[in-house]
Amino acid sequence: MTSVPSHLPPLNGSKVLAFLIFLSSVVSSCTPAKVVNSPQVIKADTGTKPKDSGKAPTASDTKPAEKSQPAIPQGNEKNMPSSADMIVRVPVDTVSWTDVSQTKKPITIKQKPKVVFNDGLERKEIYHVTMLIPFDSDGGSKPSESRFVHFYAGALLALEALDAEGYKLDVNVIDTEEGSFKVSEKLDKILGDSTDLVIGPFDREALKFLAEECKLRKIPLISPWQTSTKITVENPYYIQMKPNLKDHFLKLAQTTSASYQKGEVVIIGKDNKDTQAWIKYFQEAAKESTGEKDFFTTYFVSTDSLSLGPTAFRRMLRNPKIKAVIVPNYSYNDEDFIYSCLRRLSAEKAGRSISVFGMPVMYDSDKIDFDYYHSLQMKVVMSDFVDLDHGKIREFRRDFLDMFGEIPTSEAVKGYDLLLYIGRNLNNYGKNFQYYLENDPASYLQSIYEIKKAKSEDSPVANDPLKFDYFENKHLDIIEFRGNKWERKR
Repeated sequence: MTSVPSHLPPLNGSKVLAFLIFLSSVVSSCTPAKVVNSPQVIKADTGTKPKDSGKAPTASDTKPAEKSQPAIPQGNEKNMPSSADMIVRVPVDTVSWTDVSQTKKPITIKQKPKVVFNDGLERKEIYHVTMLIPFDSDGGSKPSESRFVHFYAGALLALEALDAEGYKLDVNVIDTEEGSFKVSEKLDKILGDSTDLVIGPFDREALKFLAEECKLRKIPLISPWQTSTKITVENPYYIQMKPNLKDHFLKLAQTTSASYQKGEVVIIGKDNKDTQAWIKYFQEAAKESTGEKDFFTTYFVSTDSLSLGPTAFRRMLRNPKIKAVIVPNYSYNDEDFIYSCLRRLSAEKAGRSISVFGMPVMYDSDKIDFDYYHSLQMKVVMSDFVDLDHGKIREFRRDFLDMFGEIPTSEAVKGYDLLLYIGRNLNNYGKNFQYYLENDPASYLQSIYEIKKAKSEDSPVANDPLKFDYFENKHLDIIEFRGNKWERKR
């Protein structure tokens, strides 16, 4: 595929997203024969910016004619397309980017399909995908630092790779400007007659609404960001790519109960209903694995004791059996509490070997630094850990930098992995690919996909083992701090 870089002067319109426009220009179609369209970005016409915040496949085999690609207006280097030709209508004068897209070709990973096309799969020559991305919802001053912009950039590289593999996707990208874009008012743009798949949105309420619409229209909906057991019920068209909270707890319970004896692991937290419910779930999960009742010890700590001096964990540490601690708090609203617990544990353990297990917030928090990672032998349950020393990740980072002039974040890797995974499975299995994912686990740069049937917390089929509510990626890793870096636990 030919890349046609565009150097666009400022335009009148909404908020500046210079990096987005640069990325939008990287993947472009020049002739009707191209197999991957330039992602079409539609800017929502909105005002203020918010804070960050079953039916089996049919036997039909449709192969519609390939659509002609619209020609991209071109002129000399000083000319630009008119506003009528532009889909993204935003100024680009706040960030200066070096166009390096021609210095190195995009990443291409060629892989032979694992599945031979069979009669009965509802396949098409080209699949139409709609992506709903809130490009400016991070609220940062630099669009290039937005995790959603990086996710989109990774997706663009994946489209190049899919093109090289001969997989045909027509991608329509809609900027939802999170919090102000109304999915219910834009259904015609999101779910057109030819739409085969939707990715997003980020907003949870919008996701719930769209999940029901996609269920009615039998269109698969991928949720890359949200994780919940309350989005939808009896909906085989909803695929959640992040494991839910209980899956994280289950992974911690299984890991610690397999590594320690009864009474050696203590769950710490505030004495409230949430912590009591979490403890009950941990105890039930450990009992199922070990047969032991009350496998975990529990210890409640108050915020006052965490600030009054070196006495918060004195009573707990009198027990010589304690070898590990679980901090089950997962919300960023508890970030200060988590930090205070780690600070006091590090100070009070007095050279004693204690391992601390926790949720992703412990890895992501800016307050928790190297000293705590090391002294508390920290271990975190993660669904999307990126090992920066891995050979393929280093190659991806280098090629991303060559293509866009920016160092990629983990969201760029996520976008790359997800689009490759979805594109290949659409090609292998057709429109109803989700029914086949359980039998085909896959590993990519950072992501490991283990798609399973799941049930909603409000499931009407909870007691029926043959029914389910949605599909979910169940893979989770335990990462640990060893030496001077994080790595997957062996």
